Amino acid sequence: MTKHIVLTGILVSLLFSCSDFLDYNENSDYDQDKLFNTTWSNTDFVTGIYAYLPGSVNDVDGALRSAGCDEAEYVWPTSAIHRFCDGSWSAIRTVDDKWAHYYKAIRACNDYLEHGVGKDWKEFEYQKDYAQMMRKYQNLEWEVKALRAYYYFELVKRYNRIPLITKVLTEEEANQQVPVDYQTIIDFIVKECDEVTEDGKLPVIYDANYDNETGRVSKIFALALKARALLYAASPLNNPDADADPSKWIEAAKAAKRIIDSAGEWNLSLVSFDRLLGADNYKEPEMILVKRLGNTNELERLNFPIGLEGGKSGNCPTQNLVDAYDMKVGQVPDASNPYSGRDPRLAYTVLYQGGNTAYGQQVDILPNGLNGLPQEGATKTGYYLSKFVNISVSLTANNTTTARHSMPLFRYAEVLLIYAEAMNEAYGPDGVTEELNLSARDAINMVRGRSGLDIAPLTSQDVPTKDTFRLALRKERMAELAFEDHRFWDIRRWKIGPETIAIKRVSIQKEEGGTFSYNYTVTTDRVWEDKMYFYPIPQSEIYKNPNLIQNPGWE
Repeated sequence: MTKHIVLTGILVSLLFSCSDFLDYNENSDYDQDKLFNTTWSNTDFVTGIYAYLPGSVNDVDGALRSAGCDEAEYVWPTSAIHRFCDGSWSAIRTVDDKWAHYYKAIRACNDYLEHGVGKDWKEFEYQKDYAQMMRKYQNLEWEVKALRAYYYFELVKRYNRIPLITKVLTEEEANQQVPVDYQTIIDFIVKECDEVTEDGKLPVIYDANYDNETGRVSKIFALALKARALLYAASPLNNPDADADPSKWIEAAKAAKRIIDSAGEWNLSLVSFDRLLGADNYKEPEMILVKRLGNTNELERLNFPIGLEGGKSGNCPTQNLVDAYDMKVGQVPDASNPYSGRDPRLAYTVLYQGGNTAYGQQVDILPNGLNGLPQEGATKTGYYLSKFVNISVSLTANNTTTARHSMPLFRYAEVLLIYAEAMNEAYGPDGVTEELNLSARDAINMVRGRSGLDIAPLTSQDVPTKDTFRLALRKERMAELAFEDHRFWDIRRWKIGPETIAIKRVSIQKEEGGTFSYNYTVTTDRVWEDKMYFYPIPQSEIYKNPNLIQNPGWE
C-alpha cells in the first residue's frame, strides 16, 4: 500500500507538541543521544522539518500573498495584507515575517546533519529489511540538505543579505552572525542541490525501496529548486548586468534543461489543467512537490462568495489577471460576453458572473445580487476565486464537509517557463545552441499546448523580438501559475513594481432584454516604493544582532 507524508493538522499539531523535536530556541537542552538513537526518532525528526514548508491557504492574516500584488484584492480591510499595498509596513510593523520561522527550520536541519547522520544501526544488521532500512535512513540526510536549501531560498528572496548558518549555534553565536550577499546564498543553494542529486543520493521517485512514499523531496525537486534559484539570481533585481551579460541566464536555462531532457525517463509530463486542481492532484506526473494539507475546508471558508452559507469572500481576482488569458483558436473577443471563447484556464482560476459555485448555484455579482455589492464583503473586482476551491464542500451548519487539498510548490510547467524565460534573455525567442537545443518559443508553446487548452501557439509573427517575447512570457506565467505564489515574487525580481499598482475591476449591469454591460475601472490607491523589492529585516532581529544590515529604504 502506498504511504504518504501528509502534513495534516493532526500530524502537524503532534509534531509541534513534541518540544524535544521542534522547539528550537537557542536554549534547547534536550538529550541529543536519546533523541537520535532510534530509527523512528530520526524519521520523525525529519518529518517535522517538512512542517516548515510553505503552501498555506492563509499566507497573511487570512489572505493569500496574491492579494499583495495585482493578482487579487482582499475584501476585508482589517487584514495585514493591505500593508503591502498602502505602504504602511516597516521593520517594526512587518508583514509576512518569516525570518524566525525559516531560521528555526534551518536550525532543525543543522541539528539533524550534526547529530542524526552517519549511523550504521548494526543492531539490525541481520534483519531481512536492513538494506532497505539503511537506504531510507541515509536518504534522510539528502532530504534535509535539500530542504535546508529551499528554506534558504525562501529567506533570501525576502530579505536579500542574510546570515549563512550551517551548524547549530549557541544563542551568543547566533547573535553575532554576519550576513552574506545574495549571490553567496544562491551559490550555496546550487552547491547543495548539486550534491544531493549525485548518483546514489536522492531518488527520482519513491518506489518500493522507499515504501512508495509520496510527499518527500526528490532528485527532480532539487534540480527544480536549483533552476528556480538560478532564474531569480539572473533576474534584473539581483543581476544588474542582466541585459549585457547572458551568463546567469544560460546557467538557469541549463538547470531547467537537465529536467526537460530527462522528463520522459522520469515520468514527468504536463497534464490537462483540470487534473492539477483535483483532490488527487499530488499523484499527477506534472507535480514535483506539493504541500499536502489533508482534509480541510479552510480555503472554502475563506473564499466562498459572500451570500453563500459559510462563505466570507476573501481573495478576489482582478481584471489584471483576467486579461492575462487569451482567446481560444478561432475565437475573437466579444465585448457583450467577454468570457466566451477564452483560454479554459480562466474558468478554472476565476469565478465570474454566471459561473458555477457551491450548493449547485451560479454566482450572481450583479448589483444587489446574492453575491454582489453593496453587500458587505462582496467582491469589488467583479470576481471570486475558483482555483483550488472545491465547490463540493459544504459549509452549512448541519452538514459541514471537508475535502483533500494539496498546494503545488513545484511543477513541470514552471520548469518549462523557467527555461523559456532564460533562453529568451540569453538568445532571443528562437536562438538555440548544441546543448540548449530547445528554443524559448518551443518551450512556452509546450505549456500553451497542453491537453484541453486549444489556445494558439506563440509565433514569430506574434512575438518576433526578445522584448515582445518577454512580455508574452510574463503574461503566460501570470495565467499559468496564478495563485501558486509566483506573481508576487516575479514582480520583484523583474523590478516592475510601479507597473503593477493600477488594479483593474469590472462591474456588470443587466440591461433590458437580458443582455449585460461591462464597466471597467482602475483603482489608484495602491502605492509602490522601490524599497519594497525586498522585505525589511525585522527590527527585533537587528536589536538582537547589530551585525545585520537593514535593506535600503527601511532604515
